[in-house]
Amino acid sequence: MTRLADHRDTHLTADEIAIEALRQFDADGPEPSIRSLARKLRVTPSAIYHHHASHARIVQAAIDLIWEQAANAVLAQIPDPFTAEPREVLFAAGIETRRAFRSHPRAAQHVAADWNPSAALTAVLGLMANLFERLGLTGTRFEEAFHGYSSFVLGNIVLVAARNTAWTRRPEEQSLPYAPAYDAEARSFSSDDGRRRINAIMSLSAVDPERDEQLFAQGLRRVIAGLTLDD
Repeated sequence: MTRLADHRDTHLTADEIAIEALRQFDADGPEPSIRSLARKLRVTPSAIYHHHASHARIVQAAIDLIWEQAANAVLAQIPDPFTAEPREVLFAAGIETRRAFRSHPRAAQHVAADWNPSAALTAVLGLMANLFERLGLTGTRFEEAFHGYSSFVLGNIVLVAARNTAWTRRPEEQSLPYAPAYDAEARSFSSDDGRRRINAIMSLSAVDPERDEQLFAQGLRRVIAGLTLDD
């Protein structure tokens, strides 16, 4: 066992590093680095590397904490998701995953940055396989359904995280509602009302998060309903 570092009375753990990394993502400051983690945890950088081989693995460990948060929220609603109605589990999973990552917007932008499934994410993917199989999906239909569902949920997470983080970090550069300058040619192919509605939706997650979630839930229901529709 390694010796204790100065000013510490416990040995450093991998979980401790992940928790601190997520805390630094949530803080109003630079994203976590090996040096910032070592300084806060009162260890040397080599002690960090002893548990995580790279900065990317630390980011993944922080992301795993959010996956666990989402999974726990689903289990609180549906204690046995392997026997519950698959569509309801998929709906709860989509809503709670989005909520979990929304509470950590800076970290959420890294949700797909590294693909090295941990125990937490492997459990989530195992549940997804069970749900799609119980919907009677096989072969390419299974692949298409999972692609459509995961792209809708994860793509929305990244979009909301990027927009909300940009507004939080650089408010002087933002325009709420989002209002790009349409040139005359672009305006000729759409109505003022259509452009206004698009502008409003682009900023909805920052301006009206409750309405934003309502629209996400409606879209998620449609995606799930379409998973088993015949061609």
